[in-house]
Amino acid sequence: MLSKTLIRNFTLAFLIAIGLELLGPTTTFAQNIATIKFSGTAAGVSTRYIGAVEGNINFDLKDLQDLGINTYRIYGGMSRWEPEDDDGKYGWPEISQIKANPNIINWAHWDKIMTDPPRGSDYSWSGERGKVWEGNARTIFNALKQAKIRPVVSIRNVDSSWNPSWALQLNPPRTKEDWNEWWEHVFATVYWLNVRNDYRVDDWEIHNEPDYRIQGWGGTMADYFELVKVTKDAIDFVYKSYLPGRAYRIHSPTSVGGSIWPAEALREIPNYFDTVNFHNYDADISNYTRKVRGWMKGTVRANSEVWVGEWGSYQISYNDFPLALSLIKNLIRGSQPGDNYIYGSHIFCLYDWGKPALAEGLLGDGGKRRVSYYALRMGIRALQGGRASFFPIANSSDLMAVATLDSSKNVYLLAVNDRAKSYTVRADISALIEAGNGTVREFSLKSMDEVVSSLTLKGGKATFLVPGNSAILIKFVSAALEEDRPN
Repeated sequence: MLSKTLIRNFTLAFLIAIGLELLGPTTTFAQNIATIKFSGTAAGVSTRYIGAVEGNINFDLKDLQDLGINTYRIYGGMSRWEPEDDDGKYGWPEISQIKANPNIINWAHWDKIMTDPPRGSDYSWSGERGKVWEGNARTIFNALKQAKIRPVVSIRNVDSSWNPSWALQLNPPRTKEDWNEWWEHVFATVYWLNVRNDYRVDDWEIHNEPDYRIQGWGGTMADYFELVKVTKDAIDFVYKSYLPGRAYRIHSPTSVGGSIWPAEALREIPNYFDTVNFHNYDADISNYTRKVRGWMKGTVRANSEVWVGEWGSYQISYNDFPLALSLIKNLIRGSQPGDNYIYGSHIFCLYDWGKPALAEGLLGDGGKRRVSYYALRMGIRALQGGRASFFPIANSSDLMAVATLDSSKNVYLLAVNDRAKSYTVRADISALIEAGNGTVREFSLKSMDEVVSSLTLKGGKATFLVPGNSAILIKFVSAALEEDRPN
């Protein structure tokens, strides 16, 4: 005869099994409880500009707008817009002649290549016809202007394929003729985009990873610093002569992650650039960011904007889910105050480079969105735009969380859980908002930045589930604002 204890245990096991069968295999059970509370004092502001580096297979403004980016990084330079010497006379015109009369430049060349590029593509320098986007530079810059997306343009003499061949003789510039050609190219680029046209391009990177020879810079660090000085002179002349009072920014040194070049640039040429820009592909971007900010202290650039011109991954697929979650975490780190703070960033890259992809983007051939596209979009929803940012007073070591407040007094609560176990989160945001409704979005393998539920604040408190390996974003709209909205 079975004992009462054995019968009771058997019955309990049977009921649990039946319950699991009814709930189904996808049911998530919270294994832990996390309590997070936010103070009413902002720690700082979130990253103002979050964007992407271009890719050569496509340009579609609808993609940029759906993703929500507000800045776009474009590779300019001689291989793209001056594949042959624009006037056919090396070293002419001289800098003084251009300053006296800008119409000495062969503007017919510039108008044509920006409107009717070789083989029908502004990306003809980077790929074969049929494998690159067909369209011109004028379309790209006009679309960005209309959408109020801030372009950041890299200017370089030679690209990563060591093209164009005619520019190798000025890589680096040495002679007067070399400098004439470089100064003219910089002047013509800035003048065409902003004076002959009004595309509002006011952020200029000087070369791309000049500390990494594979990217095309043929000179030393000292040579690069001279390039920065001359480039600054050409850009400055355009603005002072034809765009008086209009602000512009020079980004330097746009170096590889972990490089000492930012430290040397801050020591040697701090007055020749405005924005400290570097690349950082670390899994946790905050370590190197703090190092660079440490170098900035005590210099004239101590309070300058910090931009991460490239981040993300060029080695791991953007369909890799752990990578996607890490992107959201790095966006949160970049919105932290103090030495972690990043003013603007560009993930590498939005679209693939090449077919098949030599470098994989968030978007593939045919506009196919990879997993990380949705992760970045969720992070942008919460963080972009320099919103007041708040970080938890208490938090689980397994969760990363942030709250932001937008200009309409909406509160965004973003929590990331990159562990397998799920959490029930008890959040107290009463210092920011006491009553209102929340729309819950989930980023997980089953929900790609999709609305999954709603909840109501009670005394500024809410309880919600963060499944394992997921991110949750809740947008809270105050009850007062809901009442003010028309039916």
